Amino acid sequence: MKEFFDFIVSYINHLSSFGQIVIALNLLFFVLSGVIFRYIIKPTHDEERNNKRIRWMRFLNFLLLMIYVIDALVNGNSKENEWLLKVSQTGLVLLVSYLFIQFSHAWALQHYGKIKNIEGEDVTTGTYKSEMMYILIIFITLIAAVLLLVNIWNVTNWLQATGALGGLLVILFATKDAWAVDSAQGLILLYNHDLEPGVVCRIPEFNILGITHKISLTQTTFRDLVQKHKVVIPNSKLRQTKIEILNRAGHSSWNDFIEYKIGYSTPADVVEDYFAKVWEEACEKNNALNIDKKPKISLVEAGDHAILWRIHYQLENIYQLKAARYAINLAAFDLQKEFNLSLATPIMHQEVSSAQEMELNSQEEV
Repeated sequence: MKEFFDFIVSYINHLSSFGQIVIALNLLFFVLSGVIFRYIIKPTHDEERNNKRIRWMRFLNFLLLMIYVIDALVNGNSKENEWLLKVSQTGLVLLVSYLFIQFSHAWALQHYGKIKNIEGEDVTTGTYKSEMMYILIIFITLIAAVLLLVNIWNVTNWLQATGALGGLLVILFATKDAWAVDSAQGLILLYNHDLEPGVVCRIPEFNILGITHKISLTQTTFRDLVQKHKVVIPNSKLRQTKIEILNRAGHSSWNDFIEYKIGYSTPADVVEDYFAKVWEEACEKNNALNIDKKPKISLVEAGDHAILWRIHYQLENIYQLKAARYAINLAAFDLQKEFNLSLATPIMHQEVSSAQEMELNSQEEV
């Protein structure tokens, strides 16, 4: 054990100051990556995203440290190789660029983002300005990183080779469908301010009734209103479909209605008393319904077999849209016998006199 420790110490001592700093920074970032992305950089409360960034940063640290491990096993305490210095500088540039982008994104969200309350949780969400700033930061960082790498590897002639740059442009053009379209559509969604985090929407084509959770440059994430699972849709597809916006960002109240079919034998005053009692019991079952805000009862249609009644009501918390509907339906079902009515659509048969029957038969013969 002592021999191994002495070997490590002697190997570190033979490295240049730059190499020692690289190893120290990598070990420090590897250990503190969790602290950095959970407490220092806090653009969102998405734990899955934080874990992904931590794993990516530790992967970069591991690759850079493995370079020195391989050098120690192959060359031992011999003079530090020039290729090791270049690879170390390359790794450090990539690591610093990655950290700079993450810190800058957090800064953009802090200064240009918005804090919105989604189902009782304050979440920092991106805006058109924050995402544009993020794109600008990425662009500047990539250019700076490329220039540094060109100088590190001493391939300045590469910049003069139009073939290499042309090949890079061809690659970007060939992959534009994978990133350019969705990014542009994402910026349009953020700029229009119609679909924002916290907004409840219905998308019939994808059978979605959910809360808008996050809009990024490439995709939009929804949280299903009932099952609470996440639904992810590319921005390019989202812009081409019908979206029903049920509320505005920051407003949780909404007007809703439920329809019931009741037979002709039940008078209108009994129906009104019935719905008044349904409303009272539903308000006791769900706190999103306010008993002081009485619903409006409307006769919508006199059908062949039943009358279609509609109960209009105001919902205090749109995030409980389904739960409130379930409470009203349960109360309506339980109170049927008390008011001597049925929500089942009755089958009506009307007697036809013999004279009317003869008249109908003669009309058919004609």
